[in-house]
Amino acid sequence: MVELLAPAGDIDAGFCALQYGADAVYLGMTQFSARAEATNFTPQNLSRFVNYAHSLKKRVLVTVNTVFFNNQIESLICVLDTLNSAKVDGVIVQDLGTVYLIQKYFPNLRIHASTQMAVHNAEGAKYLRDMGVKRVVLARELSLEEIKQITQIDGIETEVFIHGALCYSYSGICLFSAFHADRSANRGRCVYPCREKFDGSHIFSMKDLAQKENVLLLKDIGVDALKIEGRKKSALYVGAVVDYYRSLLDGEKNQSVLADKFKNIQCVFSRQTTSLYLKDPKNFDVTDPNIVGHRGLYIGNVEKLTTKGKTRFIKFKPTSSISKFDGIQIDLPNEERPIGFSAETLIVNARETFNVKAGQSVEIALPPHSQFIPEKSRVYLASTSKVKSSYPFTKPKETEFLTVQNVDVYVAIYSNKIIASSMGVCSQIDGEFSKAEHLETVQNNVEKAFSKSADSNVKALNIKLDNMGYFVPMSILNELRRDLFTKLSKVFDEEEKQRQNKICLDLQKTLNKNWGNKVDGKRIIVKTDQLELLEDLPEEIKSKVFEFIVELPNNFDGKINLPLEKIRFSIPTVIRKKDDFRKNVNYIKTTGINKFEINNIGGFEFVKSNFGLNSDIVSGWGLYAANKLAAVKLINMGIKRFTLSPETPDVDEMVQCFGDYITTINHSDYPMFISQNCPYISVNRKCLNCGGYRQKVLKSEKYGTFLSVMKNCMHYLLNEKPKIYRTESKNVQLDFMYRKWNKDDFLKILRQYL
Repeated sequence: MVELLAPAGDIDAGFCALQYGADAVYLGMTQFSARAEATNFTPQNLSRFVNYAHSLKKRVLVTVNTVFFNNQIESLICVLDTLNSAKVDGVIVQDLGTVYLIQKYFPNLRIHASTQMAVHNAEGAKYLRDMGVKRVVLARELSLEEIKQITQIDGIETEVFIHGALCYSYSGICLFSAFHADRSANRGRCVYPCREKFDGSHIFSMKDLAQKENVLLLKDIGVDALKIEGRKKSALYVGAVVDYYRSLLDGEKNQSVLADKFKNIQCVFSRQTTSLYLKDPKNFDVTDPNIVGHRGLYIGNVEKLTTKGKTRFIKFKPTSSISKFDGIQIDLPNEERPIGFSAETLIVNARETFNVKAGQSVEIALPPHSQFIPEKSRVYLASTSKVKSSYPFTKPKETEFLTVQNVDVYVAIYSNKIIASSMGVCSQIDGEFSKAEHLETVQNNVEKAFSKSADSNVKALNIKLDNMGYFVPMSILNELRRDLFTKLSKVFDEEEKQRQNKICLDLQKTLNKNWGNKVDGKRIIVKTDQLELLEDLPEEIKSKVFEFIVELPNNFDGKINLPLEKIRFSIPTVIRKKDDFRKNVNYIKTTGINKFEINNIGGFEFVKSNFGLNSDIVSGWGLYAANKLAAVKLINMGIKRFTLSPETPDVDEMVQCFGDYITTINHSDYPMFISQNCPYISVNRKCLNCGGYRQKVLKSEKYGTFLSVMKNCMHYLLNEKPKIYRTESKNVQLDFMYRKWNKDDFLKILRQYL
């Protein structure tokens, strides 16, 4: 049975999701969540919610899907230990360092590969399966045929997004927010620069995903989980979306019922929607260049403007009912955002009313001093009390479903003191106690007092009383219980800390290892996708460059005029279509070269299946090595060199630890976006037949000037000029990628470094 997986940015959204039909919920903790600005979950809320979900036989997945830095390793261990203790049903991860920690220290945790890993082909899924990953969240850009191919792979589950916001870039390989706002998307703090204007329009602003009836196609091809995006959305939004897709999956045939439920979603939050590339890999209509943000449910156009005294009104016939104080939004010409206001005065047939039926002619009062609204302006219902009241949900009491530690308690009552003990922990209250008239009453009071656990995570499972015949007031028994349980809680907390400290100490043995040679001098590595730059290179350059990394153009059938021993082939970050880079495999085999750079997890499998297990592999920046544990994981996976992540602040520390294992990119064209969407199609709504390559300068009102490059129908947004970095690593890489390079400029830069 396919799983309907719903988001929960807070515990109320989780309760609502389960009530309206989610089979599972995914959520984030207050750290290491790709939605860092959602409310997220504390350990106490997580434990309570997991217990509640499990009581309903539903599942809980937790996102630990951000890149982390070296100073966060101890915090990450604490989070993973919390998830392990809470018995969550899966952990969604991006960073290979997180994979390393889970597999070594928390083997009971089930690993799911986040969409942040940008898994977009069968090779990526196969490699992750063999690495021990149980489920892969596929890139949103895939077609139904590609999803079907991956879903047929034995031994790994597939999870596919069906509804919610879309990133312009392939998830996990976007650097824009990190580079230009110092807020990393890979660390959960994206500022959504793709929603801003470039050349006067929102050419990168994606419509929202809404697969609607297509979910039945995904169900039929065997997808294991259908995922709704929205951990920053309200419980109301989550309930409405889950309810709609639950109805579809359960076989609701009444189209008017389904239509009404989708309208409810639009009232809560709505951009224009798209099915992206699921059924049409060349879908042109995936962005909304003209407007941004929530509109609501479209309910008609302004027919005329009227005036009553000093108040202006819009008059029209809404296609949906309206109630007093509902939220109204109206589009204005040449404005990217609508005006919004509360419908505080509704007039039908010259009389003020509280409710307007669909089809009735209504006049709605505009706020004082509102902008001029032309006739035919589009009107939206942006919030409505009817929808808000349509998704009530129940939630358990605060004291229910808490995780408690069960203990046995021994209580002894003497004439001058009362003692309670458990697990070697003792509490005592001194006093003068009188003889008990009824020992049964004392027994009952002790059991009643020590059976309480509302103020603690400790619960007395068995209570043994040794009473010398004295009576103790209930208030003293409660005080004794609180003191004992507080001490026991500290014991359990200390055990947890000791467990985590033991992992940290063991981990230091790995991190303190001398991983790489710390030698003087530098090795210059040159990477390019433009073979014409490498033609007839002067011998002085050929001899001094340590290695040339070459990304071959599609359908390459020529020669490379370089010494074979200095060539390494780069596997592109994205390999999807049957007619793209895969066709270069035969040529590469004829060269006898068995050295590769990979830039995506699928690259491992691509090289292994085509060129064998003994290939010499290095990793590019797209396989994030932002911390020591990710580096160790890559080395254990057979990497000979890894490229340091452009986001890590720990460059010197990483170089000191890993020596000549590390490559740093000192002359770079890091792409801010790598996207399947063509921005020229977004504007023109048709393909410009650029012949596979096009570049253009784009200006952003907020972020400056960029270079837009289309290469083989893949879009790369570059900084206006390449970035220059200075590091002291042994392996220094100079990238000449994507943009068209002049041969003279290329040689000049090389000579400067050499």
